[in-house]
Amino acid sequence: MITQEKKSVPSTTSLAPGKLLLFAAWFALATGLGEISIRAIQKFFLHQRIYVSPQVVWMAPLADLVLFLLSGFILLLVARFWPRATSPKMVVFTFALLGFSGPLLWFPKLHILAALLLTIGLSVQTARLIEKHISTFYIFSRYTLGGMLAIVMALAVGINEWQVLIERNALAKLPPAPPGTPNVLLIVLDTVRASSLSLYGYNRPTTPYLEKLAKTGVVFEKAFATSSWTLPSHASLFTARYPHEVSADWLKPLDATYPVLAEVFQTYGYVTAGFVANLLYGTYETGLARGFIHYEDYPISPEMIIKSSWLARIFVDKLKSIKGDTDKLLYKRAEEINEDFLSWLSRHNSRPFFVFLNYIDAHAPYLPPKPFDTLFGPKRPRPDKSMRRTWSPQEIQVERDAYEGCIAYLDHQLGLFFDELQKRGVLENTLIVITSDHGEQFGEHGLFDHGNSLYRSLLQVPLFISFPGRIPAGKRIHEAVTLRDIPATILDLVKPEAGSRFPGYSLARYWKGADNPHSSSSALLSEISKCINMPAWLPVCKGDMKSLVADGMHYIKNGDGREELYDLENDPTEEQDLANSEEGRQRLEEFRRALERELRE
Repeated sequence: MITQEKKSVPSTTSLAPGKLLLFAAWFALATGLGEISIRAIQKFFLHQRIYVSPQVVWMAPLADLVLFLLSGFILLLVARFWPRATSPKMVVFTFALLGFSGPLLWFPKLHILAALLLTIGLSVQTARLIEKHISTFYIFSRYTLGGMLAIVMALAVGINEWQVLIERNALAKLPPAPPGTPNVLLIVLDTVRASSLSLYGYNRPTTPYLEKLAKTGVVFEKAFATSSWTLPSHASLFTARYPHEVSADWLKPLDATYPVLAEVFQTYGYVTAGFVANLLYGTYETGLARGFIHYEDYPISPEMIIKSSWLARIFVDKLKSIKGDTDKLLYKRAEEINEDFLSWLSRHNSRPFFVFLNYIDAHAPYLPPKPFDTLFGPKRPRPDKSMRRTWSPQEIQVERDAYEGCIAYLDHQLGLFFDELQKRGVLENTLIVITSDHGEQFGEHGLFDHGNSLYRSLLQVPLFISFPGRIPAGKRIHEAVTLRDIPATILDLVKPEAGSRFPGYSLARYWKGADNPHSSSSALLSEISKCINMPAWLPVCKGDMKSLVADGMHYIKNGDGREELYDLENDPTEEQDLANSEEGRQRLEEFRRALERELRE
């Protein structure tokens, strides 16, 4: 039998289609399992983020299988015109090239030319080695292919069963919740700044639904985030700790040093769940999933299957660079978040819930769907992002039109979402908190995006709280407040008898009229640590930054020691720096002492 097999695959002839596709499948599964092994080493031994779902254990091999089989069919077509395309040496070289290129081209510290040369060299040597033993390799691949496929299937079943088991056990351990215990819905509109919302007087109708919803609760006119980018800001929302107190940073996840809201609500008998659209800094790897019994970040979709494979992602990124920045692999639309939560809610309606929803539709690259893509202006070519520092006001306006179209789409989806919750009778006993983690810049101070400074356009965000029958309706609070107080506020409204388990002070003091020394006189701290992988001219690249808002003024301490001071009441866009004025110099000393006090406390 073995002798016959050896004669059936002579190395000097073309491979039969069946044998060629067998090789394609074998190399694909070997590549996929190799990728899984590398990612396991990165995650569990090197403690690095891998930016993919645990479902990568089957997604990567599946993506590779499709890609390698497609390459096999292409070789068969080419062989009609060039027979040597299906020779054993060429076939093995092609599949080895595909297999090595994925991890080597993604290796961050390897120059692209070095990676290409190494990939080609390894592929040539692999082809030479296997060509000499092609019959033996054919027998080996035929008998091991099924085993590799079984391993992938076992991993797929295992990871899903493990997740189901973990969730089931967590639900079984929950203590009973008293009848009538209210639900809590914490909604974060990622990258939404207050100044672009008609809810706050903006002249474009970006948020008609939120304006309607505002009549049912309390709107805070001047709410400030604790940081200007996603992870540290979310960490503050969950822990009531300032960014300098927690581990969450550019390369570090939120650790378990401090309790989070979801953990506390589990002790009260709540089922906890998170539904996240930000697939860069909102996933399970960031530490934000802690305390949530159910957490949905990476979807199971064709796009995620592509992203799971290094090799497939290389092709997608190349296509993206040709067509423009239209990557849909890093976020989910608002309608997807709504559908996922409502589907989950239908299966978990026997207990009160604490649910966190993260929407990222307003984040760059600002891609509002129809008809919102032309809501604030005709669809025009997007300006070249590499030239942003020289954009004209007209080019900046194109970006703002798209951004505000995204906000309008998100507002529309929120309207549909709350209408459905109203139909289900959920809102009657639900505390709703709607806010944002940070804002966005459109040329203010020569800056764009976020996470690169601490100016007002990045820190002032929407904040709305509704709780039927428990808090006043249609009220607006004009004092400046910090999002750091949200955990204490939520627990005060839901479990006032339990006392605060978080730092900070309940925002309920503003409508209860309580005499609290930490109301409007308190300085509001915001922070961001020194950047990584950003242009050196950005403010955040000069060192850690801190800012304080107090008494209508905004103080910024830059990493290089430079100080800025702005009058928020009379200069809302922060165009006039008062740090060098006579009045400003007097106030600077007050803010220095206040900053020392805030950091010390």
